[in-house]
Amino acid sequence: MKTTEISDTELVNFVLNGDIDRFEGLYRRYYSSMVAIAYCVLREHNLAEDAAQQAFLRALRNLRSLRHKDKFASWLSRLCKNVAKDMVTSKPGRTKTLEISQLQLPDKTNEDDTSQGVRQALESISPSAKELVVLRYYDNLSYEQIAVVLEVSEATIGRKLRKAKRNIAKYLQYNGFWEKV
Repeated sequence: MKTTEISDTELVNFVLNGDIDRFEGLYRRYYSSMVAIAYCVLREHNLAEDAAQQAFLRALRNLRSLRHKDKFASWLSRLCKNVAKDMVTSKPGRTKTLEISQLQLPDKTNEDDTSQGVRQALESISPSAKELVVLRYYDNLSYEQIAVVLEVSEATIGRKLRKAKRNIAKYLQYNGFWEKV
């Protein structure tokens, strides 16, 4: 049976019963999502990868404390957010609010005014909206996958993404980027 055909609950139970190799299935299933979640906090891809790996390590160490095995993804995402927040506050020279210039979006084009405008627009929306935008458009997760990770309905995701896109568009238009897009 492929790992994708096995539920989170089954994989967690396998791990708890001593089949530690099954944790790799959970890791493969959620790694990119956790990097995206950590990226929303840290705004640096390498640090986000470190945070995701630390979150998986914490999850493995504390798996027995997971009361609802079917909620593994949302539990893991909370762990990942906490790890990322800890990294922000514990690193020397870092402040809780990182500068917009530190936001590292995938470099598909040369940095220009439009790219900078999008970066600033992303900073202007709430952290939860930014998380949805990153998961959907930078990590390419489906609504269903985001719903599992964040433990919200697909309808809520759609509504919040529409609102985030409207807010981004308003920001771009208000700040004169609309003509450049």
